[in-house]
Amino acid sequence: MIGTGGAPAAADTSTQLPISSYRDMAVDGIHRQVFITDPFGGQVVVADYSGQVVKQFSGAAGAWGLALSEDSNTLYVALRDAGAIAEIDTATLQETARYDTGTGAGAYAGPTWLALAGGKVWFGYSVDTWSGDLGSLDLSGPEPVVTRAQAPRTFDGPPQIAAVPEDPSTLVAADHFSDATLVRYDVSSGRAVEQVRSHGPGPYGCASLNELALTPDARQVVLACASPYDHQAFRTADLSHDGFYTTDAYPNAVAFAPDGTLALGSDARHDDAWVYRPGYDAPLKAIDLGADRTVTGGLAWAPDHSRLFAVVTTYSSGPFTLKVLDDPAGQESTLLLDGPETAKRGQQITITGTLTPTTWLGAGTTVSLRRSTFADPAGVSLGTATVSPDGTLAFTDRPRTTGTVWYEAKYAGDGWLSPAESVALVEVFD
Repeated sequence: MIGTGGAPAAADTSTQLPISSYRDMAVDGIHRQVFITDPFGGQVVVADYSGQVVKQFSGAAGAWGLALSEDSNTLYVALRDAGAIAEIDTATLQETARYDTGTGAGAYAGPTWLALAGGKVWFGYSVDTWSGDLGSLDLSGPEPVVTRAQAPRTFDGPPQIAAVPEDPSTLVAADHFSDATLVRYDVSSGRAVEQVRSHGPGPYGCASLNELALTPDARQVVLACASPYDHQAFRTADLSHDGFYTTDAYPNAVAFAPDGTLALGSDARHDDAWVYRPGYDAPLKAIDLGADRTVTGGLAWAPDHSRLFAVVTTYSSGPFTLKVLDDPAGQESTLLLDGPETAKRGQQITITGTLTPTTWLGAGTTVSLRRSTFADPAGVSLGTATVSPDGTLAFTDRPRTTGTVWYEAKYAGDGWLSPAESVALVEVFD
C-alpha cells in the first residue's frame, strides 16, 4: 500500500515591525492588508499578507483600537491622545476624515477601543483616572453626531468593546482593572441600553482582562484574562458561564474568523497559540512560536482563515515582529489502503483503509475510488466509500483482467484536514 498526506503548506514569514508599542490589529481581506496600531509611536502601520510593511500613517497620536467596516472599505482608528476617531479609506490608504469625540485627549480622557454596531461607531473612553464610559459616533446624517456618557458609573477605566455584523443590536463591554465587569447592551434604539451585567464573571472571575471577542453568531463572548489560566466563554444572552477553552497560563488574546474558527493566545513559556475548529471543544492544534511570545491582543485572522497574523515579541517592550502563519487551521491527514496481495480473476476482493486523524472527521465523510491497470491507466471510477467515525472504510470489487491492478482512494480534504490519497496493488491471475 502507498499512502500520502497533503501537500506542504506555504512557508510562514516573520517581519520586524517599525513600532515601539502595540495595541490592536485589523485584517482587510478585500485588499489583503493588515493594520496595526502603535500608540506610543503615534502611527498606524500597514502590512501586506506576506507581512511586508507597505505604509506608515504618522500623526496618529495614541493610535489605539481599530474597527473595520463590514465591506472592508473604511477603517476607523481611535486616537486616544488626540481625542478623536480617524477614518481611513482602505483602497487608497488615505485618511479621509477625523472626528472629535469631545472626550478630551490623553491617557485618562481620549477614546480607546472601537466597535461597529447599530449603524454607529462605538468607543470606550476614560472619564478620569478611575472610571470609564461608552460613547457613539453617528455618521448617518449630514453632520457627525457624538453621544457620550452612555454607561456612567459602570467601568473602572475605559472598557473594551465588541460587536459582530450578525447581531448589529448587541454590544458587549468589559473593563480591564481588578475583577472585570462584563455588560451586554442593546444598541438598536441608538443608545446603549444595559440588558445584563456580571461583575467578576464566571466561577473564578476575570482578573486583568486582556481581550474579549464575540463569536460570529453573537451567541457567546470569550474572555482572555490574566487569571484564570484558561479562556472563559459566556452565553451572550444572560452572561452565564459557558465553559472554558483549555490553553495555558496568562491568556491574552482572542480572535475569531468569520466562519467561527477560533485562535487563542497566552503569554506562556511553551505553546503560544491554539486553534479551535467551530463546534469542537478540543483544540485542533497548538502553535509554539519559539522564543517569541504573543503580545496582548496580538492575534487576527484573514477572513478565509487561510492565515493567522500574530504580533509577537521576545521582551514586553519590543522589538515587535509580525508573524504570518500560513494555513494555521490546517492539519495533515493520512489515508492508507490495504488489500490482498493476489487475487483470482473474477473473485470478489475487499479493500480496506483508514483515514486519520479521526477526531475531526465529519459525518458522511467520503473518499473517491478508482481502479486502473497497465492497459487502462486512466482507469474507471468505482464511486465513493463512506468513512466510519473511527476512520475505517471498505469496498469490494471483482477484477476482470489479469496483471497488476491499482486501487486508488482520494480524500478531498475539508478546509481543515488536508487532501490525502492512497493506492493498493493487487496481482490478479487466472
